[in-house]
Amino acid sequence: MKQKLIRFLILSLINAVLYSVIIYFMEVKLETIRFVVQALFFGLFMGFLQVFGIPFLNRNKTDKK
Repeated sequence: MKQKLIRFLILSLINAVLYSVIIYFMEVKLETIRFVVQALFFGLFMGFLQVFGIPFLNRNKTDKK
């Protein structure tokens, strides 16, 4: 469980940074606080999906074979 938590935090950070870079280079005009909140939300959501969601979906797919 500790490995999943560490993986979740690292993936969340990477996803938040990638989202921030994309939004920055697309020159979207946002308030700073809104920009940070959106990046954190996207990072946490994608980190959760990558650590818990995708393995759950793949587990169900392999059980049916």
